[in-house]
Amino acid sequence: MKVTAQLILWIGSICMAVLSVAAAPAPRVLINGPPASLPPPPAAPQAAPRIFLSPDGTIVYIIGAIMDDSFLRFDALLQGAPKVRTVFLASPGGLTIEGRLIAALVRKRHLDTYVENYCASACTQVFVSGRYRTLGPQAELGFHQAVGVDIAGETSAIAAASTRHLSPLTVFGINGNDTLRLAYEQAGIDPAFITKALARGHEDMWLPGTAELTAANVITRRAERSELALPDGSHSRAEIAAMLAGRPMWQAAQSALPAAFAEGLNGAWRRANTGSSLREAISSGRAAIVIAAWPLLSVSNDPILDRMLALYAGSARDQRLRDYPMCKEAIDDGGGLIDPLDSKFEAREDQLLIELFGAADRVKPLGIDDARKTFERDVVPLMVRSYLATDLKSTSASCRLGFKIFEAIDELPAKKRIKAYRALLSLPEMADGPA
Repeated sequence: MKVTAQLILWIGSICMAVLSVAAAPAPRVLINGPPASLPPPPAAPQAAPRIFLSPDGTIVYIIGAIMDDSFLRFDALLQGAPKVRTVFLASPGGLTIEGRLIAALVRKRHLDTYVENYCASACTQVFVSGRYRTLGPQAELGFHQAVGVDIAGETSAIAAASTRHLSPLTVFGINGNDTLRLAYEQAGIDPAFITKALARGHEDMWLPGTAELTAANVITRRAERSELALPDGSHSRAEIAAMLAGRPMWQAAQSALPAAFAEGLNGAWRRANTGSSLREAISSGRAAIVIAAWPLLSVSNDPILDRMLALYAGSARDQRLRDYPMCKEAIDDGGGLIDPLDSKFEAREDQLLIELFGAADRVKPLGIDDARKTFERDVVPLMVRSYLATDLKSTSASCRLGFKIFEAIDELPAKKRIKAYRALLSLPEMADGPA
């Protein structure tokens, strides 16, 4: 499942960070530190957005990731829709060049823009191109740097926004971050806000508040109530919360980890209203709870830790035999059929999490020095060969390395196995969690 793949990708990144020091003389070194992977990079390949008109022809809706051909579809729709006045945006982002072209049409037609739920990354350049820019009562805008995605779906950092002067006619030599900066500058957004937005790593979404958005001229106003007809399939936070209230793991998390529960609820709400199915949205939001549970797992009793390790190691073996399909899903977040094996895994993980949240007995935390010493002594020697063969720039390769860690730990002698897993969970990189 995508959540597990994202977590494994995180584990693989941490392992590379440790191995880059401990496995000397390694020929390659992770320079920038382990990249977090939650939520998945919004620029990753996703299903095409829904682009359609309201019944009266005055609103055009863009629901979902802005990907290839989005501009052509938007342009074709506008050509036959002279009454359009507003663009309703609900998107996690997508391709900056497609967003730039759509934004140019919005400016040319002097259209207003409106967000009821969520608009982030490349979507924001379309939003700020609006003549009047309105947010619904609970709407959020997300800002961060652009990320490169190659033809295979591998993600990588791209050049930071330059300081050179850009004009609307600048085409050649402009990267994704320059594209975002140009859009924000054309909208008259405060330069300090632009600098702050483009200083955020692509994995670290910034959700500024109403006062900051207003002061920086990002929005025209915040509406007190919904002002446009919502598209079919929309879900309020209250509706998502009601769905989750009937799920035992979410109920247990609400009591044990209220902050993670709230984060997961918000994540599910955003995804459910930006093109993902409810199943995908809830699975994505669930990741916040699973990550927040790891510090608890590091001090859990041995029986719970043993069963959790067995669960992940079994999944790792299954993934290896199937050529790591989850690692491909971590990159291509476009949905599709739900694998029965994934659902079975999630059900077993949920049961263990419920038990973990309710367990009263805890063990003494493993000190950082002891954790690193144990990991470097017992796990690193088993992983050096895999590390040296791993492309450190490859997202899918990092994910595969993460799965291999669980197999390696699970195959250690019984006396070392549980402590090695506890050591992994106790590494400071794990305690900090993804950005």
